[in-house]
Amino acid sequence: MKVTKFTYDKPDNDYGTINFEMAGVLENTSDHDVEFVKTSIIMLNENDVAVGGSENEDDRVFIASKDSGDVDLLSWQSVHKDKFGSGTGADCKALVHMTSYRREFIKVGVLDIPENEGDMSEIKKNISIGGVAEIMGMSVLRMKNSDDGDAEFEMTTSIRNTSDSYIARAQTTLKLMDQRDAQLEDTMDYRELPAKSSMTFTPSFWGLKPGKIKNGTINVTASVFVPIETYTAEATPVPSDD
Repeated sequence: MKVTKFTYDKPDNDYGTINFEMAGVLENTSDHDVEFVKTSIIMLNENDVAVGGSENEDDRVFIASKDSGDVDLLSWQSVHKDKFGSGTGADCKALVHMTSYRREFIKVGVLDIPENEGDMSEIKKNISIGGVAEIMGMSVLRMKNSDDGDAEFEMTTSIRNTSDSYIARAQTTLKLMDQRDAQLEDTMDYRELPAKSSMTFTPSFWGLKPGKIKNGTINVTASVFVPIETYTAEATPVPSDD
């Protein structure tokens, strides 16, 4: 990972804050595609004292194996000018830490939408996710309609980390399809999973009229993001062109 841009603006006249921006390029030398990155940055002054910082997660990134791509590192991070001896960003130094992740993805299955209150649909199988995690099926229970006449459900699934490694993100995605197989809604939830731990997800849909979802289905997928490589860099900023 290489920092390709690190700039600072003049102090704001009203608030005295200095805005910083940073971008970089990640070279993916691994045999896996990068589909998620986590970044943390420490901002130091001329005395190597922390004066700011940020953490960021980006699940929109995609860098193919043996390829390189742009990564956003810092966007409009502000530090007050009085934290620097010169009163400018010239005294700043940034320590950058990044971890890249590969995605393990599975299609869990399809659930019929329960028709009546008390009916329940299940995916009755436990499925391995990339050999590092396991999703423990899924249940959807039809509840009493809301006072507004909307359909209510109680949906539950669990993912457990079967490995000795930390999983940065375990994710479930549900797509609600009508009887013509047109998508009506979708929902996604994600959590961190320490080694040998588990997490229960309770996704939900809102404002669904019973007639609209009659004979519909729910498509369920799951993903986990597993570390590939860690990177560190140090950078000093230059004045922006603005």
